[in-house]
Amino acid sequence: MGVMISLIVCTLGREASLRRLLTSLSEQTYSPYEIIVADQNPIGYLDLLLDAYPSLPIIRVRSEKGLSRGRNVGLKRASGTIIGFPDDDCWYDRHVLPFVDDFFASNPEIDLLSGRTLDADGNDSVNRYAPESGPITRANVFATGNSNTIFIRREAANAVQGFDETLGVGASTPFQAGEESDFLLRCLDRGHRGFYDRTFTVRHDQVHESAERLHTYSVGFGRVARLHNLGPSLFLARNVRTVLGGCLRMAKGDFEGARQRYICLTGSMRGYVAPLPVESTRPAADASTRGAPDGT
Repeated sequence: MGVMISLIVCTLGREASLRRLLTSLSEQTYSPYEIIVADQNPIGYLDLLLDAYPSLPIIRVRSEKGLSRGRNVGLKRASGTIIGFPDDDCWYDRHVLPFVDDFFASNPEIDLLSGRTLDADGNDSVNRYAPESGPITRANVFATGNSNTIFIRREAANAVQGFDETLGVGASTPFQAGEESDFLLRCLDRGHRGFYDRTFTVRHDQVHESAERLHTYSVGFGRVARLHNLGPSLFLARNVRTVLGGCLRMAKGDFEGARQRYICLTGSMRGYVAPLPVESTRPAADASTRGAPDGT
């Protein structure tokens, strides 16, 4: 028997894309152990859709709005040995769950797997990814982690107490992104080992780089960089590149490109200088957590 894979899907207002995901899960050659749907819609909104997949092991739970909140509710319910976090607007090719099963069975020393997201045409989507496979570290975490491709041993996810609910879409803070990077960094800080495999892919449509999205993700980046003391190693270096890139585009007459970099710069600064939370409001490791920070 292979690993038991629990999938936690937080969903709000995306019936059509959730149907695409569930259809792709029904076509997997390796069946998920359970699909926990964290439903944040009005009561009854998903009834007909979920009823259309009687062969899938769907467990519906309710949660308050917020991506991190929904995932944490799902984590409390999950009983599989491996847990994944597909967004309701991603979908799986048939190789995904067999790959996850083989990876964790073959790599008992690894607690966490991540990969890339590709659109329907096979192009990188959502993020800019590291060019080579390898261990996930503090230095490369923003280029190796996308929540759609994260699969983690349940004990590791529970040890860091899930996702920080002050981060991510729907949080009651300005920090509407960064929850996946924060989650990975807290796993690393507690000695859990992660591996990024470029050959491992999940499907996700391209996302339009609007000014609002650029600002949102930049604020999230700045916040996570501050929370994890990544100022000298990542925050400063990225902002220097952003300023230089903006100047270069101005010189070339690319004023829209320069404006985008200004948005990224100001957003990351806003996230970085925001007051730090009270320590008790941040997820912490339990007493059984092993290891030490990787120090990278």
